[in-house]
Amino acid sequence: MFQDRQITAIVPARGGSKGLPGKNLLKLGKFTLVERAILIARQCPQVDRVILSTDDPQMHALAGEHGAAAPALRPDVLASDTATSADVVRHLIDAADIGPGWLLLLQPTSPLRTLADLAGVLALAGKSKARSVVSVVAHEEPRPEKLLKLCDGDLEPYLGTLHEGPRQALPMPYALNGAFYLIDRDLFLETGSFLPAGTKGFVMPDARSANIDAPRDWDILNAMVKAGKWTFEEYD
Repeated sequence: MFQDRQITAIVPARGGSKGLPGKNLLKLGKFTLVERAILIARQCPQVDRVILSTDDPQMHALAGEHGAAAPALRPDVLASDTATSADVVRHLIDAADIGPGWLLLLQPTSPLRTLADLAGVLALAGKSKARSVVSVVAHEEPRPEKLLKLCDGDLEPYLGTLHEGPRQALPMPYALNGAFYLIDRDLFLETGSFLPAGTKGFVMPDARSANIDAPRDWDILNAMVKAGKWTFEEYD
């Protein structure tokens, strides 16, 4: 429970992936990426329920071993490249009878997040009284104000004007790192978004913000872990 309301952790894990086939079942340490998303929620004392939504029978069975399987496999229409996480969550709220409270979206592709990070997300929500919090990482380079685009072969400032001074004079931009999305269930249903107005950002370091979407992401993660630059939590 958090603020006297239940937290339901949702792990979206589609079976198909064109960029990195089978990415959610890749193994880091003792567990697959999909298991890591389930287990970090299981380890958090404030999380009351964990549900994995998938169209893949193997992942559904794996979630069942951890007591986190959705009532049924995700419909095919929600397993396409065009289906969004919001579509999946809306369906799961009905299919799994998720009542009022908090939704915590945990994507399997962010395996370096920690329990301390999750505690920080909840602490920020409590302190700020925000109804939604997402995790972000500083986007050092390239700065948006320095980007260009090609229009009929001519270079033009991407944002309309080009900053040619030092980047230190620019405000730090932040990017979603995909690790945590915490939102009030009713607010999500009202807005259909994990980023409604008033969303607070929980800043995480680059070393825990790896997002696995392509083969090179997986190669970089393993190389950095092997070099001792990045670490990951292990679970019982």
